[in-house]
Amino acid sequence: MFYLYIVNQLKTKDIKIMGTRHLIMVVHEEKTKIAQYGQWDGYPEGQGVTVLNFARKMKLDKFKEALKKVRFATKADDKKKDAFLKSIGCKGGWMDMDQAAKYHDAFPYASRDIGAGILDLVMNSTDKEIVLTDSTSFAGESLFCEWAYVIDLDKNQLEVYSGFNKSPVGPEERFANAETDKDSEYGVIRFLKKYELDKLPTKRKFISELTKREKEVSCV
Repeated sequence: MFYLYIVNQLKTKDIKIMGTRHLIMVVHEEKTKIAQYGQWDGYPEGQGVTVLNFARKMKLDKFKEALKKVRFATKADDKKKDAFLKSIGCKGGWMDMDQAAKYHDAFPYASRDIGAGILDLVMNSTDKEIVLTDSTSFAGESLFCEWAYVIDLDKNQLEVYSGFNKSPVGPEERFANAETDKDSEYGVIRFLKKYELDKLPTKRKFISELTKREKEVSCV
């Protein structure tokens, strides 16, 4: 697996990027259509707000049409990606900045840097086919998956989950049956809160409620 080379000083005067890994998901017609792994800013103030803003402005019919074009990558797709990476000189699983730019141009949906931006990217795509990576299994690694945001179009709701969970979750939870590392004390990510898509909170309330709720469950 090839990973992007990220310069240590990933910051500007006003923005500091933090490595908070997360999962962005969309469920439609009882199928997972998006399950995007993200590397940066997974906390509510970061990717969470991006998801919230998307859910608020989303053009539902347009988004549903775009989701029809989505499929998850196969082994054949992965081989093509690996061949491309080798063709631009990637070695040992790393890229320099020039190689990363070429990779992003060739595989715009595959970057771990997109995060919740994948939602807008899919909705506004003009591609005939949208090939994504299925990272659903990341939900079983709560030591690493610190946050997850699920837009369930069937239930008309936005669900939020948190990581660092060492306790069993109820059988009714979405990820209750996700595979976990048997040698790890950490289990699956844990449900925190859900919001109706037509009754979304303000940014301030969203952040406040999730921050409070995460503290509550971490004490259980």
